[in-house]
Amino acid sequence: MIYILLNIGIAAYLAWSSFNVNTKNMRNENSLVNIVLLSAFTTVLMVLTMIMILWGPERFTVFLEHTMLFLIGLIYIIVSFYFLGTTFKRGRLFSFFEFAFVIAALYISSSKITVTDYTRFEFSSELLLKGELANFFPITWLRLYFGIFVFFLPGMSSLLMLLSAENSNSRQAFQRSLLFFAALVFAWVSSFALVFTAEMLPMMISLYTGILAIFMTFLTRISVQDKIYDTLTLFSGFLVNFIKYAIPAFVGALFFVGLRPIYETSKNLYTTVVFLVAFAVITAGRLFAAAFSKLSSFRSTNYGAAFEADLAAIDYNDETGDICKKLFEIFQNRANVGSMKVLIAGGNNELNTVFASKGTKPTLAANDPGLDAIREQGLNIFLKNEAGGIFALEQKTAEINAFFKTVGAEVLIILNEGRHLVGVIALGEKRGGASYDEYDKQIFDKLYSYFFVFGYYMSNIANASVVGTVNREIRMSAQIITSIQENMDPINNPKMDVGYLMVPAHNIGGEFVDLIRLNENRHIFVTGALSGKGISASMSMVILKSIIRTYLNSTHDFKKLVSKVNQFIRFSLPKGTFFAGIFCLIDFETDTLYYINCGIPTMLLYTRAYNNVIEIQGNGYVLGFVKDISPLLKVKQIKLNAGDVIAITTAGLINSHSLRGEQYGKDRIKKSMTDNYMYSGMRMCSFLFDDLKRFMAKELDDDITVTMIRYLDKDSQTVSDEEDSGTETAS
Repeated sequence: MIYILLNIGIAAYLAWSSFNVNTKNMRNENSLVNIVLLSAFTTVLMVLTMIMILWGPERFTVFLEHTMLFLIGLIYIIVSFYFLGTTFKRGRLFSFFEFAFVIAALYISSSKITVTDYTRFEFSSELLLKGELANFFPITWLRLYFGIFVFFLPGMSSLLMLLSAENSNSRQAFQRSLLFFAALVFAWVSSFALVFTAEMLPMMISLYTGILAIFMTFLTRISVQDKIYDTLTLFSGFLVNFIKYAIPAFVGALFFVGLRPIYETSKNLYTTVVFLVAFAVITAGRLFAAAFSKLSSFRSTNYGAAFEADLAAIDYNDETGDICKKLFEIFQNRANVGSMKVLIAGGNNELNTVFASKGTKPTLAANDPGLDAIREQGLNIFLKNEAGGIFALEQKTAEINAFFKTVGAEVLIILNEGRHLVGVIALGEKRGGASYDEYDKQIFDKLYSYFFVFGYYMSNIANASVVGTVNREIRMSAQIITSIQENMDPINNPKMDVGYLMVPAHNIGGEFVDLIRLNENRHIFVTGALSGKGISASMSMVILKSIIRTYLNSTHDFKKLVSKVNQFIRFSLPKGTFFAGIFCLIDFETDTLYYINCGIPTMLLYTRAYNNVIEIQGNGYVLGFVKDISPLLKVKQIKLNAGDVIAITTAGLINSHSLRGEQYGKDRIKKSMTDNYMYSGMRMCSFLFDDLKRFMAKELDDDITVTMIRYLDKDSQTVSDEEDSGTETAS
């Protein structure tokens, strides 16, 4: 009964497998599905045969055993020609040989082999040769049957595949041939072990269906392999599967045979114990295999966490060449990358190679048709072998392959700032001949923000053509930082007048204001300060400004935008970086301001109707400290009326001290707003800063950032002094 139950389980597994065969990259997916179904049908016949042995007529049982013998040969014939068909073109001659082998198997199994004991699955046959030749070649028809259909035919198929792959220099085909041969060796060794065991327990031969089930599992996986493994990955994969399948099978067999005496006294107890032992060893095997596969020393592709830690540790205060070499070393050590090129978009619509680990340094057009085709699909990570698998890119396959060939790449990491191309990191072949797979792509996609930080640094900070005359210790002039800070979308709406002022205490800093146009009726305002001083804070600032705009291309939820910015600061900017500021969204159609306070210290509202200033920012949470800040974020709103003025300032203004040690504070800001609300936003900022300088009578201790938002109506009047003077004062 135990053998019947085991075969029922095997049949169910094979039937399930036939419906879950991954047909990706197969030439003829139906053939493999049919092979798995044929194996399931053979297992069902095995169950029926054992039932007939116990309760059925002898003649019918013998017929079933002959049928199963033929089906086993048929399975190996179909498998052999299926894999040959993946290498060689099928033709009439191909089909003729396949049909001839099937007829031969049917003839030998039905007329030349007899069943001597149907209760023990024992077969016999006469010698193939007669007379004296039989003494030299004592080959029986039974041995000939298994020799041809189980060993010779699939073995020859594997050999022909290997030779073809060798001649065509196809590493993928060569690997598939090797894996097919390895699966065959497993089936052969398992068959010998099963026959040996059946001499002690004859009914064990009925579990040959289990060998078929494992063999089919290997074949379905081999058929869909579209990547090339290195030696370490193949070895570790073999060990993992050995632990997962072979060891539990061996241990289970030992218990199965060793507990046999229990069967004589209690069949039910024996069945129960065997099933419990089988469940235990299978579970243990899977757990050990899972733990083993996570060991980085045995699985070369399990590098995600270490890769991220290395990227986060890059010091951008090093020399440009050293930073590029460090990035390449990380790719080498973690992803086994053999070569790398970094191309940065420059003037004249060109992509210039600023780093190449080996080979030439090509200069390409930034609008290369192959690269443009990939970017039009919104793909940031693109593998070379994907070119022919995406329907929208089928017409551009030649151009895409040409671009890959020019840069000598297998993977492109495309760095985009919105629709603007920043650069490309081109990764060459892996060392050891392995190919990039889905795991690599997932890791590269997950860590894309780190690559963007590197690309943005190379494009805007380390680009020799931009900062070649800048002092090495500073790396970047105040003019460059200012131009980046003031790269904003102008507001051309009669309802709004905006002024801002940014004054770093030490030439350059991390505070900024950004105005971003969503459409003619909606604008986003961001004001805040990144932690740190000098070059490091400035670099983080320009990167953060860029990433906010990049996120807006795909994120249309205000709260989600801030949450994503928090994650970027937390995981992609230097460790310990945080942002204290505010995000505002103004809707001119409804005259409503929506805002999320992210730790801004001062947000004041002046209302003309009451000629009064009130504090409205409420409580907020600084970005960059927690992994997921979305539960803490609150979107608030204010209805704006004509004459309202909103002032937003960072901590530097209110915390500034005079020579006497007195703090500037919020009350002076309120007074300046009340006294100057009729002036333009830029003049109001200028008046406020002039008042601060008089108050301090010394050098600034901290960066100063102010944003003034004046809401107007058609009857509003603004003092018409030249506003350029406000800009001059602010600078």
